Amino acid sequence: MNITYRQALPEHRAALESLLKSLSLPVEDLPDDLSGFTLAFEDAMLVGSAGVEPVGQAGLLRSVAVAASHRSLGVAAHVFQSAIENALKKGIHDIWLITNTADQYFKRHGFEYIDRENAPHDIAGTAQFKGLCPSSAVVMRRIL
Repeated sequence: MNITYRQALPEHRAALESLLKSLSLPVEDLPDDLSGFTLAFEDAMLVGSAGVEPVGQAGLLRSVAVAASHRSLGVAAHVFQSAIENALKKGIHDIWLITNTADQYFKRHGFEYIDRENAPHDIAGTAQFKGLCPSSAVVMRRIL
């Protein structure tokens, strides 16, 4: 398998949306600027993604996704770490996420559980927080 990693470009939007939809992840609120996203490709096929969207002084980790055919190959770790490094370059040191299913994965990667009511105003105002992710979703934070 020859997997390559690159920063997302506008022309990758359709493939990113397709991957996310196939994994039942939201696409309605993807940012216009995808520069905070790292994508994994096998040849021309998008097989993984992760991004940090700047939200005020913090960042919202989103769209950490790997096609079922490419799991357990280190793709998630690579795109996740690249997204974190990109966030640091942009001066973001406080990363938040909302998840329904992957809290144990992110706990292993340094995220801590946070009560919803303790999320900063900017994060609480995102579409993911206000409605795309159910109120039962777990909120987590990692200080970089």
